[in-house]
Amino acid sequence: MAVQVLICDDSAMARKQLARSLPDDWDAEVHFAVDGHDALAQLEKRRFDLMFLDLNMPNLDGYGVLAELKGCPDAPRVLVVSADIQPLAYQKVMDLGALHFLRKPIAPDALIEQLHQFDLYRSGALQKHGHSAVAMDDALREICNIAMGRAADNMAKVLGAFIELPVPKLRRLKSSEMEMLLAESFQDDTLKVISQGFIGSGIAGEALLLFEQSCYESMGRLMGMAEVDSDAARLEVQMDTANLLFASFLNGLSEQLHIPFCQSHPVVLSAVPTCQLRGDTLAVEISYRLTDHQILCDLLLLFPQNSLTRLENNLQYLLELP
Repeated sequence: MAVQVLICDDSAMARKQLARSLPDDWDAEVHFAVDGHDALAQLEKRRFDLMFLDLNMPNLDGYGVLAELKGCPDAPRVLVVSADIQPLAYQKVMDLGALHFLRKPIAPDALIEQLHQFDLYRSGALQKHGHSAVAMDDALREICNIAMGRAADNMAKVLGAFIELPVPKLRRLKSSEMEMLLAESFQDDTLKVISQGFIGSGIAGEALLLFEQSCYESMGRLMGMAEVDSDAARLEVQMDTANLLFASFLNGLSEQLHIPFCQSHPVVLSAVPTCQLRGDTLAVEISYRLTDHQILCDLLLLFPQNSLTRLENNLQYLLELP
């Protein structure tokens, strides 16, 4: 009898990438769930032997699913597949009963190794049920999700703290909407905006880090700074944070798009970037939260209109890979 498999991920692109990483000669039937609630609903209707589970999802995340399944006698075995690669994320899912943790984007060889290790592989023919098409915004959200996880892991290692990760938000904004989105930040004396531009192979964009005044003391303490009372010390804290996030995030995007980015030096902005006022802008919003330390910083990734065609071409290439 074929192994019954459920792939649970809120991203259609992630579901597609994982499904095509499965060995074609695996005797398995693959079904799909779009979030944690959907997964639990399907588990009530039929028995699955194995579930591939994402962590960062809306409605009910992977941690919540694992908590619901813990102690359930008919629960499937779970392999977590996530962009959140922080050591504490790994420890949390293992404590909740996961078999193992695989990082996105998944490596087919590593996946096959896990199937053999847990005696889940037998030869046959792979069958897939209910696979859906991938929208362009979904594809971009997923590669940003992976880059976000790498940036959080880098920051977590430096700060020695666990970082809660959201699902990235995408918005297509007119120039007037873009100006309104950022104008409040430039009018608020308690906020500073750090910017770093990047460009490569026809794609140009800007990464912005917004930092609230209340975060400086906690972030400075995690960075080993004795005092952050002066403007210079606070700027140092924010610049160090920007360097941690921008470099690893943009490198994560670069690797997935197969485009090397040249990056400018981070600078403090005092007005809305003029390149974002020349047409529509695609904005990707990510909030990094360290709840235990009352720290919240927002990363905003901006792609102007003239970069979107090349960006979408590269994403389409990723979607068409066998």
